[in-house]
Amino acid sequence: MRIVQLKADNFRLFDQLSLPLSGRLNLFVGENAAGKTTLLEMIYCLNRARSFRGSVPTELAGPARKQWTVFAATEDAEGVRHSLGVQWTADGVALRCNGNPISSLELLQQCPAQILEPGMHRVVLEGPTYRRSFIDWGVFHVEHSFMFAWRRYRRALKQRNQLLRLRRSEQEISAWEPELAESGEILDQLRRQHLQSIAPAVNSWIQAFLGEGQWTFDLSSGWKSESSLRNALQQQRSRDIELGATTVGPHRAELKIRADERSVRNRISRGQQKLLLAAMLLSQCGEIGRVRGAWPIILLDDFTAELAPRYQDRLISALLDYPGQSFVTAFEPIPALDSAGAMFHVEHGKVRY
Repeated sequence: MRIVQLKADNFRLFDQLSLPLSGRLNLFVGENAAGKTTLLEMIYCLNRARSFRGSVPTELAGPARKQWTVFAATEDAEGVRHSLGVQWTADGVALRCNGNPISSLELLQQCPAQILEPGMHRVVLEGPTYRRSFIDWGVFHVEHSFMFAWRRYRRALKQRNQLLRLRRSEQEISAWEPELAESGEILDQLRRQHLQSIAPAVNSWIQAFLGEGQWTFDLSSGWKSESSLRNALQQQRSRDIELGATTVGPHRAELKIRADERSVRNRISRGQQKLLLAAMLLSQCGEIGRVRGAWPIILLDDFTAELAPRYQDRLISALLDYPGQSFVTAFEPIPALDSAGAMFHVEHGKVRY
């Protein structure tokens, strides 16, 4: 899916916006606080119905503070046109596709997008939650059974945790364990299949970007590998009752990233982290494109930050080879991208092209 026209009303510092877009690469250039990142926020909202900057909907509204709207005209792989819209008012957020109301899950499926922005360093530096979310985004888009298994698992986990907090009988608690174990092992298997599918591409991109080291990506299931999840839940039940929470399962999984057999956390530079994340992102988007025949949108904020010129060139080359649509922000024009798509100059909520 590609966005061919982006429109917005009263979104942050943009009173009104109507922007024709390139189907390949779009470069937004401008000073700090000009509104470049806000344009990426709009596109992200059309996929997730929220901002990647953690803002609540009210904070996205412009000076009027009454409502905001983001709209896109899109085109699928067959050339069929569609429309997507996200609107916030005092009554809440309304989502539409071709004029019809849709759910947030349906919106997520319509126009997949993934972002690489400064806050993404937490995927490397912080806890396992961020790495699980990063992987699960890819699994969701290539495995139709993922969301059904995830919902089953979350429901059973919620029920078991509630019984644990109330210190109910082991008989009541154990009643949820078959459902929890079955759905949990499905999730674990889907994650492993996805990681196995993207691993060659991830390592290929890392070598292209960094050209050094032996990198490994190992998934710890969230329970001991020599045991089934059903047995692990049974063995941990007494401790779980004491703690009031389920301590084993895919919600405790950890993706361990190592370079030369050592954890990359606090070991590689910010620039290396950025290129590692770019390798993971490109690999996931490539796998989704291969499976679905539709390439996710890539959003890249503050392109040149933390990257030496030679590494910028390598990432530029990757973006130029990417079959899908991409959006990049930068402080100044990037000569290598001048003829690759469209360049827009952003100045205080106004866009020139």
